[in-house]
Amino acid sequence: MNWDPVAGTAGGSEFGAGLKAYAAERELSDERLAEACGVSVPELQEVYAGLRRLAPSAMARAIIALRTKPIEFMQHTHLLSLELYAFGLDPLYFLPEGQVRYDARIYMREINPRHRVPEGDMTKRNPTLKALGEDPILDAAGKIELELAYLLRAAAQQVEPAS
Repeated sequence: MNWDPVAGTAGGSEFGAGLKAYAAERELSDERLAEACGVSVPELQEVYAGLRRLAPSAMARAIIALRTKPIEFMQHTHLLSLELYAFGLDPLYFLPEGQVRYDARIYMREINPRHRVPEGDMTKRNPTLKALGEDPILDAAGKIELELAYLLRAAAQQVEPAS
């Protein structure tokens, strides 16, 4: 499992391979990524191998180092995968039901027919994420960490069997 909602950590071989490939794509050295995540290079190698997991605070710092956004990071590291969508996760799962989600779906189809989430536009439609982005107290890393935790928990709720 790439994301463990109980432990609140991400890892596994798919996550590690995705993180390594994304860092290479963004031309980010292992040394810089390890420093950003607060781990040593050997520990980062363990993450790549799927033997070590990262908490949202380390992932938030990785997102900043990779110069990306949470949903894009989640897609590249297989936290949001085609398999999850096949299990029924709506790509707009983080938007409230109703007109907002309906309008966003139309927008997505017009802008990007392959249904990749246009993150900058879509996350602003979620009232929680919008308020988080406007919060004057949190720094950039804190905002990303909370956004990431929110998005991961919401995704887990959508695909976990109801108890």
